[in-house]
Amino acid sequence: MVAAARGRRNSEHELWRQLLLLVNRVGGTLDKKLQRQHGVSVSEFTVLSTLADVEKGGGMRMQELADAVGMSQSTMSRLVGRLESGGLATRTISDQDRRAMYARITEQGKELVAEADGTFGKELGVALDMAAFDSSTASLVARLRHDPSV
Repeated sequence: MVAAARGRRNSEHELWRQLLLLVNRVGGTLDKKLQRQHGVSVSEFTVLSTLADVEKGGGMRMQELADAVGMSQSTMSRLVGRLESGGLATRTISDQDRRAMYARITEQGKELVAEADGTFGKELGVALDMAAFDSSTASLVARLRHDPSV
Protein backbone atom coordinates (compact mmCIF):
# COMPACT_ATOMS: atom_id res chain seq x y z
CA MET A 1 0.00 0.00 0.00
CA VAL A 2 2.79 2.42 0.94
CA ALA A 3 4.74 1.52 -2.23
CA ALA A 4 1.66 2.22 -4.38
CA ALA A 5 1.18 5.63 -2.75
CA ARG A 6 4.88 6.41 -3.19
CA GLY A 7 4.69 5.36 -6.86
CA ARG A 8 1.68 7.60 -7.44
CA ARG A 9 3.38 10.51 -5.68
CA ASN A 10 6.55 10.06 -7.78
CA SER A 11 4.40 9.92 -10.90
CA GLU A 12 2.60 13.11 -9.86
CA HIS A 13 5.92 14.79 -9.10
CA GLU A 14 7.20 13.83 -12.55
CA LEU A 15 4.02 15.14 -14.16
CA TRP A 16 4.44 18.42 -12.27
CA ARG A 17 8.06 18.71 -13.39
CA GLN A 18 7.05 18.09 -17.01
CA LEU A 19 4.27 20.66 -16.74
CA LEU A 20 6.64 23.35 -15.45
CA LEU A 21 9.17 22.53 -18.15
CA LEU A 22 6.53 22.62 -20.88
CA VAL A 23 4.96 25.88 -19.69
CA ASN A 24 8.35 27.59 -19.40
CA ARG A 25 9.61 26.42 -22.79
CA VAL A 26 6.41 27.05 -24.71
CA GLY A 27 5.78 30.32 -22.87
CA GLY A 28 9.28 31.53 -23.67
CA THR A 29 8.87 30.70 -27.35
CA LEU A 30 5.47 32.40 -27.54
CA ASP A 31 6.80 35.41 -25.66
CA LYS A 32 9.63 35.94 -28.15
CA LYS A 33 7.36 35.60 -31.19
CA LEU A 34 4.60 37.85 -29.83
CA GLN A 35 7.08 40.49 -28.66
CA ARG A 36 8.92 40.51 -31.96
CA GLN A 37 5.86 40.51 -34.22
CA HIS A 38 3.22 42.35 -32.16
CA GLY A 39 4.98 44.13 -29.29
CA VAL A 40 3.21 42.29 -26.47
CA SER A 41 4.21 39.52 -24.09
CA VAL A 42 2.35 36.24 -23.92
CA SER A 43 0.86 37.37 -20.58
CA GLU A 44 -0.35 40.64 -22.11
CA PHE A 45 -1.81 38.80 -25.09
CA THR A 46 -3.58 36.34 -22.78
CA VAL A 47 -5.13 39.18 -20.78
CA LEU A 48 -6.17 41.06 -23.91
CA SER A 49 -7.70 37.97 -25.52
CA THR A 50 -9.56 37.21 -22.28
CA LEU A 51 -10.93 40.76 -22.23
CA ALA A 52 -11.84 40.50 -25.92
CA ASP A 53 -13.84 37.34 -25.20
CA VAL A 54 -15.94 39.06 -22.52
CA GLU A 55 -16.11 42.57 -24.02
CA LYS A 56 -19.82 42.27 -24.82
CA GLY A 57 -20.38 42.10 -21.08
CA GLY A 58 -18.59 45.38 -20.44
CA GLY A 59 -15.20 44.21 -19.21
CA MET A 60 -14.15 42.27 -16.14
CA ARG A 61 -13.45 43.02 -12.51
CA MET A 62 -9.72 43.02 -11.97
CA GLN A 63 -9.93 40.15 -9.47
CA GLU A 64 -12.00 38.04 -11.89
CA LEU A 65 -9.49 38.75 -14.67
CA ALA A 66 -6.59 37.80 -12.40
CA ASP A 67 -8.34 34.54 -11.50
CA ALA A 68 -9.18 33.81 -15.15
CA VAL A 69 -5.53 33.93 -16.22
CA GLY A 70 -3.90 32.63 -13.04
CA MET A 71 -2.20 35.78 -11.77
CA SER A 72 -2.25 37.63 -8.50
CA GLN A 73 -4.32 40.80 -8.33
CA SER A 74 -1.22 42.97 -7.87
CA THR A 75 0.49 41.42 -10.91
CA MET A 76 -2.70 41.93 -12.89
CA SER A 77 -2.90 45.55 -11.83
CA ARG A 78 0.65 46.23 -13.06
CA LEU A 79 0.04 44.35 -16.32
CA VAL A 80 -3.21 46.18 -17.07
CA GLY A 81 -1.44 49.43 -16.22
CA ARG A 82 1.11 48.68 -18.96
CA LEU A 83 -1.69 47.82 -21.39
CA GLU A 84 -3.46 51.04 -20.46
CA SER A 85 -0.28 53.05 -21.09
CA GLY A 86 -0.07 51.44 -24.53
CA GLY A 87 -3.68 52.29 -25.36
CA LEU A 88 -4.71 48.62 -25.43
CA ALA A 89 -6.94 48.56 -22.32
CA THR A 90 -8.62 50.86 -19.84
CA ARG A 91 -9.43 50.66 -16.15
CA THR A 92 -12.55 52.17 -14.64
CA ILE A 93 -14.07 52.26 -11.18
CA SER A 94 -17.48 50.63 -10.83
CA ASP A 95 -20.44 52.97 -10.49
CA GLN A 96 -22.13 50.52 -8.09
CA ASP A 97 -19.13 49.67 -5.91
CA ARG A 98 -16.39 52.30 -5.73
CA ARG A 99 -13.96 49.65 -4.46
CA ALA A 100 -14.26 47.57 -7.64
CA MET A 101 -12.02 48.23 -10.63
CA TYR A 102 -12.94 46.98 -14.10
CA ALA A 103 -10.61 46.34 -17.06
CA ARG A 104 -11.82 46.76 -20.63
CA ILE A 105 -10.12 46.25 -23.96
CA THR A 106 -9.89 49.22 -26.34
CA GLU A 107 -10.46 49.15 -30.10
CA GLN A 108 -6.69 49.22 -30.55
CA GLY A 109 -6.44 46.24 -28.20
CA LYS A 110 -9.08 44.34 -30.18
CA GLU A 111 -7.15 45.00 -33.39
CA LEU A 112 -3.95 43.72 -31.81
CA VAL A 113 -5.67 40.54 -30.59
CA ALA A 114 -7.11 39.94 -34.07
CA GLU A 115 -3.65 40.35 -35.61
CA ALA A 116 -1.72 38.37 -32.98
CA ASP A 117 -4.22 35.49 -32.65
CA GLY A 118 -2.92 33.77 -35.77
CA THR A 119 0.69 34.10 -34.61
CA PHE A 120 -0.22 32.73 -31.18
CA GLY A 121 -2.12 29.72 -32.58
CA LYS A 122 0.54 28.85 -35.14
CA GLU A 123 3.46 29.20 -32.73
CA LEU A 124 1.67 27.31 -29.96
CA GLY A 125 1.09 24.40 -32.34
CA VAL A 126 4.73 24.41 -33.48
CA ALA A 127 6.02 24.61 -29.89
CA LEU A 128 3.79 21.72 -28.79
CA ASP A 129 4.85 19.68 -31.83
CA MET A 130 8.48 20.18 -30.85
CA ALA A 131 7.75 19.34 -27.22
CA ALA A 132 6.04 16.13 -28.37
CA PHE A 133 9.42 14.90 -29.64
CA ASP A 134 11.34 15.90 -26.50
CA SER A 135 11.62 12.96 -24.12
CA SER A 136 11.28 15.25 -21.09
CA THR A 137 7.83 16.57 -22.16
CA ALA A 138 6.49 14.10 -24.75
CA SER A 139 4.25 12.13 -22.39
CA LEU A 140 2.61 15.30 -21.06
CA VAL A 141 1.98 16.67 -24.55
CA ALA A 142 0.43 13.32 -25.48
CA ARG A 143 -1.85 13.56 -22.44
CA LEU A 144 -2.83 17.15 -23.24
CA ARG A 145 -3.59 16.37 -26.86
CA HIS A 146 -5.54 13.19 -26.12
CA ASP A 147 -9.25 13.54 -26.76
CA PRO A 148 -11.03 10.93 -24.61
CA SER A 149 -14.21 11.27 -26.65
CA VAL A 150 -12.54 9.73 -29.71
